[in-house]
Amino acid sequence: MFFGFGSKSTITIPRGVYEEIINHARESYPNECCGVIVGGSIKGRKIFDSQRATNTNTERANDRYIIDPKELNLIDKIARTQGMDIMGFYHSHPDHPDKPSATDREWGQPGYSYIIISVKGGTEVSVRSWIFNDDNEEFKEEKLEIVEPK
Repeated sequence: MFFGFGSKSTITIPRGVYEEIINHARESYPNECCGVIVGGSIKGRKIFDSQRATNTNTERANDRYIIDPKELNLIDKIARTQGMDIMGFYHSHPDHPDKPSATDREWGQPGYSYIIISVKGGTEVSVRSWIFNDDNEEFKEEKLEIVEPK
């Protein structure tokens, strides 16, 4: 995918989906929440829905997440029956910045958006989205455009 010299990629998300992701992060505090964002790439990267996933990491739920591959496969199958694809993932960083950690980069896959929600004290939130397109590059912030329903 070509983003042009010096330009930042953009991912579009409906306000209702954005708010659901934030609510999930607040409800999961002080543990990390995780989920899958689905949509399409026609006329830009667009998110249409999110699916909550269970954080199966019981030993370090406060600072690591793991999505069960069976749950991920089910979400993928459902998305495809609706003409959508997995566009990326979201997770929270309880009491830490909304920037990817070394673990996020280690486990990340090229071409997917990673929305990170920083939750401080269970209430205050900040949200940013990140992407990389090649195994050898670092995460780059992508513009998160929140759109109102029509």
